[in-house]
Amino acid sequence: EWRKAIKQHKPDAITIAETWFDASKYFLGDMFDSTMNYVFRNTVLDYANGGNAKKLYQNLELLREVYPPQSFYALMNLLSGHDVARSLHVFGYEGENTTAEKIREAKRRLRLAAFFQMTFPGSPAIYYGDEVGVTGGEDPYNRAPYPWADKGGKPDLDLLADFKSLIKMRKDHAVLRQGSIEAPMMLDEHLIVLLRRFGDLVAITATNNSDREKRLAFLLPPSVKSTIFVEALTGKKIVAVDGTVVVAIPPMFGVALIGQ
Repeated sequence: EWRKAIKQHKPDAITIAETWFDASKYFLGDMFDSTMNYVFRNTVLDYANGGNAKKLYQNLELLREVYPPQSFYALMNLLSGHDVARSLHVFGYEGENTTAEKIREAKRRLRLAAFFQMTFPGSPAIYYGDEVGVTGGEDPYNRAPYPWADKGGKPDLDLLADFKSLIKMRKDHAVLRQGSIEAPMMLDEHLIVLLRRFGDLVAITATNNSDREKRLAFLLPPSVKSTIFVEALTGKKIVAVDGTVVVAIPPMFGVALIGQ
C-alpha cells in the first residue's frame, strides 16, 4: 500500500529498504526498489581487512544471482553508516591512542575498500567524514561531527584527494557506473578480477588485499575485442599480446583497465 501511494505521487521515486540480509523477497515489484547493501559492506570490509577473497566473494555472487538486475544494479553500496562502526574503526583506527602506523594501515585498507566500491555495480554511498579520516565505533561514536578546518578540525586532505580521484574515475567511465558484471574472471586468496561491459565498452577491474604487489597474466575472453587498455587512474597503456594481458596490481589497492 505504501509503495502504491509513493509511486502514484511520484512515479520515478526510488524506495530504499534497510535490510541487513538477502533482500530478494522485497524486490518482486510490490515493495522496494533497492536496499542499503549491508551484505556488500560486510563483505568488502572483511576483504579489505585481509579476508580470503575466494570465500568472501561468494556473498556478492549470491546477490548477483538472486536479485533482479533492476535492483542489483541500483543497490545502495555503503561502507559506513549511522548504525555500524565506521570503516576506519573496523580497520583498527579506534581512537586517539591508536598508533600512527596503525592509522596509516587503516587508511590504506579504506582506500582499497573505496576502490572496490567505485568499480562495482550499484550506487556507491559515502558516509560523511569517511573521506577525511573520521573514525568511531558503534552508535553514538559513529556519528561524530565533521572535522571542519575552520572550526579547529583536522580533515585528512590527502585521503580526501584520493576519494575525489576514485569518484572521478567512476564518473569518467560509464562502463564502471552502468556496466554489467558476470562471474569473476579470476579469484584467489587475495585477488578479485572482474569484467564489466556496457555496450561496446569493456573494463577489467582487479583488486589486491595483500601487502605485496601481485603480477597477473590472464587470457581475455573471446568476446572481448579490445587489445589496448588504459589504467583509469594512471593513464598507463597496456597492450594485450596474443589475447593475454599482463598487469601489476599494487599492494592493498587495485587497477581498473578501460578497453580502447
